[in-house]
Amino acid sequence: MGTLFGRKWGPPVDPPDGGWAWMVALAGFVVSACSYGVLRSVGVFFVTWQDYFSMKAAETGLIQSIITGVLNLAAPIAGALSNRFGCRVVVMVGGVISSAGFVLSLWASSPLHLYVTVGFLTGFGYSLSVTTTMATIGRYFTTHRLRANSLASIGGSFVSFAFPPLFQYLMDEYTWRGALVLIGGIVLQVVGFGALVRPILLKGDARLQKNLGKVQQPSAQSSRFLENNTGKYSLTKVMVDKIGSVLDIRLLTEPRFSLFCVAVFLFGFGRFVPNIYIVPRARAFGVEEYPSAFLLSILAIGDIVGRALVGLLPEWPTFRRADQFAMNIFLMGVATLFAPLAKTYVTMAVYSACYGLLMGGCVPLLYTAIAEIGGANRMSSALGIIMFLRGAGNLAGPPFSG
Repeated sequence: MGTLFGRKWGPPVDPPDGGWAWMVALAGFVVSACSYGVLRSVGVFFVTWQDYFSMKAAETGLIQSIITGVLNLAAPIAGALSNRFGCRVVVMVGGVISSAGFVLSLWASSPLHLYVTVGFLTGFGYSLSVTTTMATIGRYFTTHRLRANSLASIGGSFVSFAFPPLFQYLMDEYTWRGALVLIGGIVLQVVGFGALVRPILLKGDARLQKNLGKVQQPSAQSSRFLENNTGKYSLTKVMVDKIGSVLDIRLLTEPRFSLFCVAVFLFGFGRFVPNIYIVPRARAFGVEEYPSAFLLSILAIGDIVGRALVGLLPEWPTFRRADQFAMNIFLMGVATLFAPLAKTYVTMAVYSACYGLLMGGCVPLLYTAIAEIGGANRMSSALGIIMFLRGAGNLAGPPFSG
């Protein structure tokens, strides 16, 4: 039996790249649907919450911001917990926590209650489930990794068309409190499908564990230095060793990964800016309300098509997944540079379709590039760091651009 971070998970193997791996990808589809799909659809409650709690629009929108922020910023914690307790347990616990966030909102008596339950609890549960599932997919696949990530990530986009009318129906029939309880039941399906996320011990994990052990053993010279200096150095080293025992922070010392982190932060910084401002810009040019709103639908359709088609991309030895990801975000930047030239509804629709197509393709490529650059055996740690930086960019971008 092989071990990683003290856990026994069976003999080390190569990534199977098939078989049960596709069941893990199916679990990723459901996790994405129950997290990103619900997150994109919870806006149907905003008007009701505004009227019930006498909230301002900004106060209501903060709920969705908290979910998104916690989902991304808590990703390093999810990666560390996955390394410590195993992927299956973390995914299932994440499903329970996110479901509990909706169910506990049944007794909401103030906006603060919703911030804690629907916002923080749900976001933290999503972070555990999403980060761990996508990291495990990266460990199960090699050749078909991009196709598996495409299948998993399309779940949220696919159900985004079905959930809003469903949630509105539930709210009309059972009030918003009852609807949130039923949504909690939908999100609880993550627990069942999380059981499919079987832990796997890769052959590279043994080498990683050996290297981590070497890093944690101090040299004689460093030990004498620590003994002869103030306690703050010892405390710092203890903290670093504790973090390093569950999260491979040595990734940040690798130039290629560090450069990739900068690229992902900038990607997150500008990723959602067109989504936010495309409708107000169309209205400023005299486009009617409903056609302006339909631009977001065009962008969403492009997102789904992009996520599906990118899985068909071949890989070349000189143009690998990280290169394809870089090319994709470069094209997103080029398209946005020409966005000011779109002054008619047709040209705005073309821009929305192109940007949505490219943005959808970026997501599976990002997950695949992380495994390529960070290594499948360090996928949980690498994905946790990357999602944290992407979340920081997502939070900083819209206010800066506005």
